[in-house]
Amino acid sequence: MRSALVVVLAVLAVLAISRVVAADPDPKRKVAIVEYRAGSSGLPGVAARVATALGKQTSLGVIGPEQTRALYGDALEQVLVKCAGEADCVAKIGHKVGAAEVILVGVSELGDVILTMQRIDVSSKAVSGRVADSIAAGTQPTDPQLDAYLTRLLPPGDFLRYGVIDIVASEAGASVTVGGQNRGVTPIPPLRLRAPAAYEIKVEKQGFVPFTTSVQLPPDSELKVRAPLQRPGKNAWYTRWYVLAGMGLVVAGAAGGAIYLATNETSDRVQFNGTIR
Repeated sequence: MRSALVVVLAVLAVLAISRVVAADPDPKRKVAIVEYRAGSSGLPGVAARVATALGKQTSLGVIGPEQTRALYGDALEQVLVKCAGEADCVAKIGHKVGAAEVILVGVSELGDVILTMQRIDVSSKAVSGRVADSIAAGTQPTDPQLDAYLTRLLPPGDFLRYGVIDIVASEAGASVTVGGQNRGVTPIPPLRLRAPAAYEIKVEKQGFVPFTTSVQLPPDSELKVRAPLQRPGKNAWYTRWYVLAGMGLVVAGAAGGAIYLATNETSDRVQFNGTIR
């Protein structure tokens, strides 16, 4: 039994390695997750866990197994059985639900539970990646294990996520530093940066008090940072409540956000949280 298992996994590994390497696809493409079980009740909910992991780790438009079933119809399970893992058949499912790719999660038993994942391109109707592993009966792969499977299954570009920081200063010709790197002088275009990540922002111009702040950049979002520069000795107008609404940082693409006002390196930071409307 063990020798048969080793042969199966070895064949799958060779198939995965021998696939043609192509350019990375759109990292925001739609990917449908479907599950095929060959008479096994092991690993309950594993396809849903795969969908959740993809949603956290990538910017893909993930269509989970329940959503795929709702879009395709009640006959999905019967169609998957008839497909028996054939790429051209599974690709038709992806086409019907509007996905660019389908990840077929297979669960079978050969002593241990065998978990397989096939990445099927809908347009070419071909398998572009495979992963297989043996899981002890009665156990589940851990979250780090699932993440490792997916990094082997999908191209590296899918795991690079970005956000945008748009810095608008009150003065032109000010030097902008983000994350310790000089980004030019104002006005500057919005910056596309790796996310999630924290960034220190400094805006400086001779004759003005430097503007400094730090932000947390969520993936797939845009932060607008307003940087008011003030000459030394002016009244601290930025502490007045009625100017706060027009300044600071605005988060777009997230459920909620915060507005920040940073003055200078020695002044206190004024902050209030709430949903941006």
